Amino acid sequence: MIDDPDTTPELHDLLRFTLTSMGLGIPPDQVAGDFRSGLEKLRQQGSLSLQDMARIRAKVDKRPDDEHEDDEWVRGYTAGYTAAWAGAVLRLLEMRDIEAPKEVFRPLHLCTDPDTLTRCLDRAITVDTPEELFRRGR
Repeated sequence: MIDDPDTTPELHDLLRFTLTSMGLGIPPDQVAGDFRSGLEKLRQQGSLSLQDMARIRAKVDKRPDDEHEDDEWVRGYTAGYTAAWAGAVLRLLEMRDIEAPKEVFRPLHLCTDPDTLTRCLDRAITVDTPEELFRRGR
């Protein structure tokens, strides 16, 4: 993985940090949690795609080496990930007493782009109407 020329410098830095943490004797569960958190941060920064993050998680979590099963796990992980983000957006709107009509609910749950869902979650904090989640620009 670290020798892969397609990996980003940020991922290399995260891997070095993880290995250094392990070498310093930090508890493995904490190192693994920090690594997963780092992967998520790289995904949100655009340095790592959701599919690449899922593939790395599959390897780290010691998923089967069978490529077919690995691909299925990655598809399932990415589907669950985007569904969770969509659910978080809707929950935040609900907590703000903003009802999401089906014209907003459906596109959120059908959205497979984690960057769009991240922007929607960010916007859900301040919007006055659910339709504003999908406006262009910032």
